Amino acid sequence: MRSDAARNRQALIDAALKLFNEHALTPTLDDVAREAGVGVATAYRQFANKTELAFVALEASVESMLQAAERAAEVEDGWAGLTEFFEVTIRPQAAQQALRAVLATDPESPPMAEVHRRVEDCLDTLLEKARRQGTVRQDVVVSDLAVVATLLGESVRLFGSVVPDSWQRFMPLLLDGLRPGATTPMAADPLTKKQFIAGIAHQARGAAGPR
Repeated sequence: MRSDAARNRQALIDAALKLFNEHALTPTLDDVAREAGVGVATAYRQFANKTELAFVALEASVESMLQAAERAAEVEDGWAGLTEFFEVTIRPQAAQQALRAVLATDPESPPMAEVHRRVEDCLDTLLEKARRQGTVRQDVVVSDLAVVATLLGESVRLFGSVVPDSWQRFMPLLLDGLRPGATTPMAADPLTKKQFIAGIAHQARGAAGPR
């Protein structure tokens, strides 16, 4: 890549991080180009759309979060590992709005499909341990854990700008519902993986806005 093209690409990445951290993914690729001080045509030569740019800009943050989740899955105590999993996946989203925004994009896109695969592998491992150790209720399935993660992410989106640490109050409220003991039977079937992905995809399409 020529040096001027590399500079333009980095300027777009820097501008994207600034705007997406301030406004989630509402800015368009045109907005990012203006912030970066480069032509719109230059931006579209580098990136097909703002979502592609967001993934490039957040690649290191996403990978760091996934590696932390995978380390949590290696914890021998299943409940401790689950708690660590939610901690290490929600905390970075609270610290970086752009990360939360990119994780809420179309789950059927290739990069997000890989994110969901790795997260599901972690949750599968942790749930199996916790069930075996008797620290999670037996009717909990992986999609339930994925919904808990989604709800915590939504709490960051809704309240993070006002009370950045509010998710830490909600997390034990949600996690306590996973514990065995005097629990209320669940009155509906768990979501299938297809239903979970379809719900997230519908929400992502509605929130995507202009390119």
